[in-house]
Amino acid sequence: MSEDRCYHDHCHKEYFIVLVVVSGFILLTTLAVVVWLLVYRRSKRRRRSREGSSTSATALVPPLWKVFTSEELRSITKNFSEGNRLPGNAKTGGTYSGILPDGSRVAIKRLKRSSLQRKKDFYSEIGRVAKLYHPNLVAVKGCCYDHGDRFIVYEFVANGPLDVWLHHVPRGGRCLDWPMRMRVATTLAQGIAFLHDKVKPQVVHRDIRASNVLLDEEFGSHLMGVGLSKFVPWEVMHERTVKAATYGYLAPEFIYRNELTTKSDVYSFGVLLLEIISGRRPTQSVESVGWQTIFEWATPLVQSHRYLELLDPLIQELPDVGVIQKVVDLVYACTQHVPSVRPRMSHVVHQLQQLELKSAASEQLSGTSTSATSPMLPLEVRTPR
Repeated sequence: MSEDRCYHDHCHKEYFIVLVVVSGFILLTTLAVVVWLLVYRRSKRRRRSREGSSTSATALVPPLWKVFTSEELRSITKNFSEGNRLPGNAKTGGTYSGILPDGSRVAIKRLKRSSLQRKKDFYSEIGRVAKLYHPNLVAVKGCCYDHGDRFIVYEFVANGPLDVWLHHVPRGGRCLDWPMRMRVATTLAQGIAFLHDKVKPQVVHRDIRASNVLLDEEFGSHLMGVGLSKFVPWEVMHERTVKAATYGYLAPEFIYRNELTTKSDVYSFGVLLLEIISGRRPTQSVESVGWQTIFEWATPLVQSHRYLELLDPLIQELPDVGVIQKVVDLVYACTQHVPSVRPRMSHVVHQLQQLELKSAASEQLSGTSTSATSPMLPLEVRTPR
């Protein structure tokens, strides 16, 4: 009996040892798997974070910009000759074209002489602005400070100001068709959305207008003037503000309460969007009523659903009426009197992209082959507006 009892106890001990070993192995294996999963997930998140930050950093890294000498700028602009002067407001110093040694063309903006801004502060501010790089912003190539004379070197944008294409096309010149106008609006909205959503802290442009939008060879928009207000004399900026208010670009909260937010830019974009599709200035002289805003002209047409009459008469291939209505709805959403109910620019970009796709699908169904990069149709007459 004692031998059986010993044998039985011995079996129990062996069974207990095996159970402990197996349980320990399972527990350790489970812990190892859990730890591995935690480490794997953390490393995966870090990798995604690095990839995301790398992508973001790549989008924000501008082409190399440099500090030019005054001799270099005189050389590439032929001593700032009148033949190299570009259209623009001479009150701020004038803008000139030039060719860099590598063959690339640039635009050099000459600012009014200032003894108040130090060289170090000027370079610091230019560096900050140069980091705001986006395909739909005019890129800063460099700058120069020479005993109070200040210059900013920008990329050259081939097709010049939008204002010229809307209001100053010469007799027998060419006009923007509907797909081109939609491309102008969409790419401009993308540039503004970048300033509002991707830059920290947010950047409010404050001066969105047709003459501040440059068009490239494919009629994509490049918004200029970002951060320029810090380099322009107060009296010139004040004059611009008064003119902008007169011309109808500025949001009411800025005019009456001096409040300036990203929603103020949204309002200005809405005004410009209506100007793009109608070919009318935000404010213009009308014989019977004197000065008339673009909304005083457009609202009766919208209320009576006469959407085709809102389009620039020079647009030859007319879009679907439903597309025009959607664009007009977006205009009025952007220009709501209460800033908080205006959409974000990212939402505006999405809406315009959807409308571009709808326009393209409509053209395919109608058998047309018009595209945003198709050749423009010549005009016989371009009457001034």
